[in-house]
Amino acid sequence: MRASPNRAPPVVAVAVCYHMKPAPFIDRLQALAAGAGRRLQGVVVNNQPEHATPAQSGDLEVVQGTNRHLDFSGYFEGLQHLPAVDQAETGNVLFVNDSLLTAHASTTIFRRVLALDGLLQQLEVPAGAGKLDPYRSICLRNPWSGHGSYLSTFCFLLNRSAQPILRRLIADAETDGVLSEAPLEDLNWGAGLTPLMREYIRAHLVYDGSPYRWRAAAPEPELIRKKAQCVYFEHRLSGSLGLEGALVPINAGPRSRLAVTSAETATRLLRALKGQAA
Repeated sequence: MRASPNRAPPVVAVAVCYHMKPAPFIDRLQALAAGAGRRLQGVVVNNQPEHATPAQSGDLEVVQGTNRHLDFSGYFEGLQHLPAVDQAETGNVLFVNDSLLTAHASTTIFRRVLALDGLLQQLEVPAGAGKLDPYRSICLRNPWSGHGSYLSTFCFLLNRSAQPILRRLIADAETDGVLSEAPLEDLNWGAGLTPLMREYIRAHLVYDGSPYRWRAAAPEPELIRKKAQCVYFEHRLSGSLGLEGALVPINAGPRSRLAVTSAETATRLLRALKGQAA
């Protein structure tokens, strides 16, 4: 679909929902896009089998996801499902999941990511844009790139030459032993990872007494394995992008860091107050 000369082209997107139903998820995403002077077209992957999956919703086709690797399986399946004509519009693809709307400063993050769309189109190296977060515990640098920050994957852009990096993450995970059915504590799990990255993941998911442990209510072993795979995919993607191309942050300088951090903090406080009021 070609944009008119006076309109910005649509943003090709792969959007994944689990906690939100597809219809309100799409409505809110398109409202965010409209606020930035854009619109989305592409695929919405519904990872929650209990939510009905409508066949089409305007510019966004809704498909049922497997939830095999949580949000990341949605990204893999959605990217595979994107029509070639959609990807040819700009080359860039926006990846977003519903935690943008349920846990983050959605307007601030979304607009700043979309503002980098034009730059990513021009970069001639693999590039990803989004919010960069620093490593703060155990593994203080990405083991693949050596960078001290990683790209948060709840809302990010990849240019055309970066998309093969995301596509090959499953093969990378197989090589690194992350798809093993063994428990995370087993020596066979993550056998190809550096010891620090393996311990980083374990400290966030399975080690008792860890202050970094995921605060989920009695998660099942299968869910822990899926979550570990998602953590791996996020850091492997950042590492490969940093090694082979560029990471383009929405929070690069002091002012942008302050704006993003302040918006995220205010969002968390507001949600906490609403929770107490309820």
